[in-house]
Amino acid sequence: MNSTKRPTTWEEILGHAAVIGRLRRMLELDRLPHALLFAGPSGIGKRIVAEVFTARLLQTAAELLPAHPDFLAVTPDGNQIRIAQVREIQRVSALAPVRGRYRVCLLEPAEAMEAPAANSLLKILEEPPDGLIFILITASPYSLLSTLRSRAAMVRFVQPMPGLLPAEDAETAAADREWAMAVLGNLQKPELEWLWPVMTEMEDLDNARILAVIKQWICVLRDIGVILTGCGELAAFNPDNRGELAALTGRWTLPKVAAAISLAEETRRHLQRNANSRLMLEALLIRSADLYGGGNEYADHRGGPV
Repeated sequence: MNSTKRPTTWEEILGHAAVIGRLRRMLELDRLPHALLFAGPSGIGKRIVAEVFTARLLQTAAELLPAHPDFLAVTPDGNQIRIAQVREIQRVSALAPVRGRYRVCLLEPAEAMEAPAANSLLKILEEPPDGLIFILITASPYSLLSTLRSRAAMVRFVQPMPGLLPAEDAETAAADREWAMAVLGNLQKPELEWLWPVMTEMEDLDNARILAVIKQWICVLRDIGVILTGCGELAAFNPDNRGELAALTGRWTLPKVAAAISLAEETRRHLQRNANSRLMLEALLIRSADLYGGGNEYADHRGGPV
């Protein structure tokens, strides 16, 4: 980052291309979750990205945010974020935005919340007020209440190791992995209401990128299978996400995982032959949801026994 001038626009931010692309799509499609969880190493630029995103949302300049009536930044009082501060959020949440459609509450670092504050915030997120967007920033997402994490859309910031993937490739892979884990979590829902927003978010991606996304989907499924065997420490593709992977196991069984991977591999083969990417991806998600929720855990994706 430029040490003499804090970035105030997307173009001035170095790196995080995949994260910025995802946030821009949220704004363009006007599909905003009530809470975003910005997770990644300290000092990587999460706060800067959050401020630029908030400025776009509130239609102001990033440098003017501190004085904006619809922006509330919450930081520790001493070494903790206390319940009195969350009660102030509750008070603000009852008010209509002053200048536009949204209010934004930025809370950093989220892991500094004392237990009563975290529980109080959870109650707000369980019935989020219209027009109030939370951005929780943390370097330690799994130190937060699991119920808090489940009510926020996680946005992962990655810092690639030297000598491995270029920064942009590593960010893209992390975003694809996050997408795969989020959609696999959606399979646990009884209805397919989540499908249309997912497909809308993916519609601008070309075949090559969708192939990369499906590769991450297969990697996550493989690690779910490893966890089901009781060997979670061998989760080679996503070793830092074992807790989240364990939460995804749900109704998966090893035969179902094997069938789901087979489905994904079949989809990849069709895409490599230039099949319609949107139709193939939609079919993969619908068939995977049917497989996950099916009563016969030994039925493969063709309907026969495994």
